[in-house]
Amino acid sequence: MQLIIIKMKGLSESPEYALLGKRQQQGTFVPSDWKNVRSLSRGRKVVILLNSNEVVLSSAVIPSKNRKQLLQAIPYALEDTLAEDIEDLHFAVHQDNKNDDNKSQVAVINRSVFINTLDFLKSKGISPHYALPEILTQKYEADAWSILFENDGQSIFASTRLNQFEGFVCDQNMLDMFISEALDEQLPNTIYCNTKSDNLPEQLQQLPSSYIESNAIDYNSAISAFSLNLLTGFVRHNKQASTVNWKAWRPVMLIGGMLASIWMGIFFWQNNLLKNQSEQLNSQIVQVYKDTFPNGRIVDAAAQMNSALSKLRANAGQTIESPLPLIADVGPLLKEYKDLVLSELRYQENQLSMTIESPNLTLLETFKNDAAEKNRLKIEIKDSTTTANKVKAIILISPLPNSTAKTETTNKQGES
Repeated sequence: MQLIIIKMKGLSESPEYALLGKRQQQGTFVPSDWKNVRSLSRGRKVVILLNSNEVVLSSAVIPSKNRKQLLQAIPYALEDTLAEDIEDLHFAVHQDNKNDDNKSQVAVINRSVFINTLDFLKSKGISPHYALPEILTQKYEADAWSILFENDGQSIFASTRLNQFEGFVCDQNMLDMFISEALDEQLPNTIYCNTKSDNLPEQLQQLPSSYIESNAIDYNSAISAFSLNLLTGFVRHNKQASTVNWKAWRPVMLIGGMLASIWMGIFFWQNNLLKNQSEQLNSQIVQVYKDTFPNGRIVDAAAQMNSALSKLRANAGQTIESPLPLIADVGPLLKEYKDLVLSELRYQENQLSMTIESPNLTLLETFKNDAAEKNRLKIEIKDSTTTANKVKAIILISPLPNSTAKTETTNKQGES
């Protein structure tokens, strides 16, 4: 299969292309113009590479092998993790039928952005056969990672491909935090990178590494993600009114309404059950332990938390104040902001460090103001990274005078 890989940085920028095939395994992207690209595309399969920031890569476990059922269920399974309305998004899905884990790999893109891209390509006489995020054509080998650093003139971004269908783009300074969860799951055997290993996060510097060129691409790495083609199943919505015999569809609509009512009933029942459980103190302790030690095995959360704090005190060689008062102050407020996702929690010198994902920066600012007014907490947004669909930030939380945390700390000092 002869391929022409077209890299699109933006609709207003000139394209870059590379030619690959079974006899031409290695290629390099070269700048060109659309007239030349259109000429080279004749007789070849056209692969369009989209900006990785425009595509969300995720996964979901759906107990079904039926593709139609998967396409119907996955948008709702991922709805809470996406910043946009699912009606405005297009979902491409791949499920390996040889595996029994029912895990589906998903690529998500804004429908309007995708339509604009396809319309632009049509105006240039290009008819793509495959559309992939650029990150999924980086160097790929089993049990290996590829990391490419790119300077956009303002900051340096790290584009990391973890496996055949997963990866992310983040600020270079945030790379060590983004890879921590992936390292806990499985340590790669090799790192492919366009920089020296000394420039990698400390966790990766001891691993074997190989140098790769930023603008290089190989045939096997390019075709490895073809099954997650964004063009598969893509249909433009017809906005023009059409004549439909709704009477014939009435039984189907009634059955659909009944199923929707059952689903909503189950949803509200589960939501009410979770709400009641969250009000119990033991559940709060368990949740705190899960947030602090996401990979830890829970036997007795309270005892394990005390043991972990004791170890921290022993390692530090000094007395450390308890984080529980601060957690007690900020915990109820976090529950009010259901769109905020807590991924990491640390405590040092009477100050909580929390890594939070938010749909936007405005919501973080609102959370910060509420913490000061309602809970007498001082919140400082230390670092933040903005992608196409979320903001990931590190915030520092400390008590203001008269807060629960401040009062308990003062009482402890008075007792001693």
